Amino acid sequence: MSWSDLLIYSVLVFFGIAVLSFLFSKYSIKVALKYQVLDIPKKARKIQTDAIPLLGGLGIGLSILFGLMLFGFFSEMWVGKISHWQLIGFGLGVLILIIGGAIDDKYDLPAWQSFIFPLLAALTVVLTGTAIVHITNPADAGPLFLNWWHLSAGSFQLSLPGDMFTIAWLLVAIYATKITDGLDGLVSGISIIGAAMVGLLSAMPAFFQPSTTVMSAIVAGSFAGFLPHNRHPAKQYLGEAGSTIAGFCLGFLAVVSSAKLAIALAVLAIPIADIAFVVLRRMLNNRPWFKGDSSHLHFRLLAAGLPHRRAVHLFWLISASAGSAALFLQTRGKLFLVFVLVILTLLISWIADRTIQKRLPKPQSK
Repeated sequence: MSWSDLLIYSVLVFFGIAVLSFLFSKYSIKVALKYQVLDIPKKARKIQTDAIPLLGGLGIGLSILFGLMLFGFFSEMWVGKISHWQLIGFGLGVLILIIGGAIDDKYDLPAWQSFIFPLLAALTVVLTGTAIVHITNPADAGPLFLNWWHLSAGSFQLSLPGDMFTIAWLLVAIYATKITDGLDGLVSGISIIGAAMVGLLSAMPAFFQPSTTVMSAIVAGSFAGFLPHNRHPAKQYLGEAGSTIAGFCLGFLAVVSSAKLAIALAVLAIPIADIAFVVLRRMLNNRPWFKGDSSHLHFRLLAAGLPHRRAVHLFWLISASAGSAALFLQTRGKLFLVFVLVILTLLISWIADRTIQKRLPKPQSK
């Protein structure tokens, strides 16, 4: 199959899964309403005024699992790059996040309990053979291999320290999308962009990985079908499952596509940098670093007066631009791009804070 045929096939997969996800998402809205799994605006940082159905991850997750079965296990295109065990590990990880997310959406679990499900999903992926085997050496001295020590038991295997890096990377990606999920459609759009970027790179003749391209189309289509329900004003939220599945899928695609971490990192750079800056600010102000508040960049942009949709579109534009640039850059260029995105996060944050200060009412003199 040529790369042009692969692109056509992937586009068809994308639209087919998108239609399926749209229908599954309509069903998940009914399930959320029936069992009263709703996001009720009772917290100070909530920006909506009405109760909104959760469980968005249910329709997305089911679409991904259906796509894996239809285009993964029963497609000759999957021969070669991704093993069936890796597919099983990924599918089980998605299923774990669906179950854990549904429980969290219903009962609002404490942070330490909700952490169990992303950790289990990451461990499942690693135990079924997906790992960061090497990273590119910025000094152009050849790849840095991370499989120093091996342990295998049947179909399960461990490789250190690569597996530890893989688990850490997946958790970072998961929590980047989980914490960034504060505006309607924001994470859904970023997930589509990130998956599309990995898919495009995997389809290029220089890399040509049909299995990764098709899997990227499945992930992008699943979030694209949900997006009409999630755009502002949202009819449904991603919920815990949807927000964690987003990062999990992008993290997995980056690893399984020959460790194209830089593409996913470029797309997620601003959310990850924002989380780091927010945690640092909380620690410097002697506040609990894990307790959520409205200090994240997307909330401050709204407080600065940027309309909801424009704030979302700004994040989408930056993610798409960064991902597109990363497609054509070498290792050093990608590292410089991530550095620029971190600086850009600081700049946007500073501008937002200055604008917020100007919008505050001035104290009246006596």
